[in-house]
Amino acid sequence: MKNFFLDKWFLDFISDSGELMIFYAAKLTWYGVSVSYSSWLSYNPDSGVQFKSRLGKLQLPVTNNGKIIWEDKKFGISGTWESKGKSIQARILESGEGYLNWQCHQPNSKVTLKIGALNFEGKGYAEQLTLTVLPWKVPMDELRWGHYCSDKNDLVWIEMRDEGRRQWVWMNGEEIKDCLIEDNYLSMPEKGIFLNLDRIAVLESEKKIYSVVGNLVRYLPGLNKAVPYQFLMADEFKWLNRGTLQEKSGNLSHGMAVNERVNFKTHEAGN
Repeated sequence: MKNFFLDKWFLDFISDSGELMIFYAAKLTWYGVSVSYSSWLSYNPDSGVQFKSRLGKLQLPVTNNGKIIWEDKKFGISGTWESKGKSIQARILESGEGYLNWQCHQPNSKVTLKIGALNFEGKGYAEQLTLTVLPWKVPMDELRWGHYCSDKNDLVWIEMRDEGRRQWVWMNGEEIKDCLIEDNYLSMPEKGIFLNLDRIAVLESEKKIYSVVGNLVRYLPGLNKAVPYQFLMADEFKWLNRGTLQEKSGNLSHGMAVNERVNFKTHEAGN
């Protein structure tokens, strides 16, 4: 049996008015002991960013005939994500120590949410990460990730940087090679396609791994001592953007995007 196993879901929702919600639901097993974690980040143009998280018993999302259903009774949330695009997946890493599987169930979703007595409808996104290798053993100094969706198109990207760059980019289910990925744009030279990201809000700007491990250590003794300092103190930034996708033909599509950058080399060990 593996000493480490993580099943982690990321679900989001964006309304036409620019309201955003991001949900994480995860289960981590560490040397035979399991703990579940969920969080809820919300952004409203008027009130800004709010965040809640909890540890304890929870239900992971369930897939059923092209739909994903998830609820968190403690948060008073229930939601359905209905697929509007092709699912995509990749084995990001495989070694003698384990693997990292990434599955984007829905790069473009129709989402309905019920939060207390309120109902919401909008677009969304859903992915699942399965990890059996220790995350600090994944070779990368920096991680960039993001997704964009509009009525016409969806786009998903992952890039890991160390001495070189390894990237995975899909547009409408088609994998695209040799892209240029930065915080404020994504360029696909071979396709003549350019995505401009116009930042609306900073959703996260913190040492998220440090915070999460600090909460988990109550349930998983020794976890904090096992995590290397440099990984523990990684800086993470997540943004909400208006996205404009321009094609070689001159066609434009407008949508919304969420992207992030995680720097694992901000702090040298022992400093």
